[in-house]
Amino acid sequence: MNRKLIVLKQLNLFKSLPQEELEHLAGHLTSKEYSKRQVILEPEDKDKIFILKSGKVEIYEITPDGKKIIVDVLAPGNVFGDLGLEEVSETFVEATTDSFVCTMSKNDFFQMVSQNPQIAYPLIRELFAKTVESKKQVASLASNNIITKIKDLLYRLSKRYGEKLNDKVVITTKFTHEQLADMVGISRPTMTELLNKLEKNRTIEINRKIISFDPQKLSGL
Repeated sequence: MNRKLIVLKQLNLFKSLPQEELEHLAGHLTSKEYSKRQVILEPEDKDKIFILKSGKVEIYEITPDGKKIIVDVLAPGNVFGDLGLEEVSETFVEATTDSFVCTMSKNDFFQMVSQNPQIAYPLIRELFAKTVESKKQVASLASNNIITKIKDLLYRLSKRYGEKLNDKVVITTKFTHEQLADMVGISRPTMTELLNKLEKNRTIEINRKIISFDPQKLSGL
């Protein structure tokens, strides 16, 4: 079985497709390996859809004043790219580790979706969820209260990457202090200082970049 077909079989989005359709789709994929900190997608790339096979990537935007804001960090199995916006946004995708990515044209992708309605519903649901989270992030960035920004960030990350463990929530995906800072628009030293304070007063715990917290304690800040 070729590597592209293996990629498709591992994606929840495509699991319901018959073997023949998967093989047809795999024939439209190209693949490429990206090194750490290599840009995968730029604002002008409006005709491609990407599937992350291995590695990790971050999606970020550049604000009018030149500030980098991380929108999301994606793990293997995620689909990303321009899914229909007409205007050119300042959105970039960059590999944060060595990554293997498959690519197909947007036309091929949407033709496949239109021919397989069972894919359309989970895709629309995922896009809607990302839109809601993006609006929450924008609202949080508008706040002048740094603690509020960090609380909102931890809640957002726990909804996407969190697992319950007794009375705590564990954010299972690892994030650097710089990535967390870029998600809320503050400096890395400020983020490190605040995380250290929260850890010192036992509001959160950090073990090898894995953050856990008691939701009741966090809400009491």
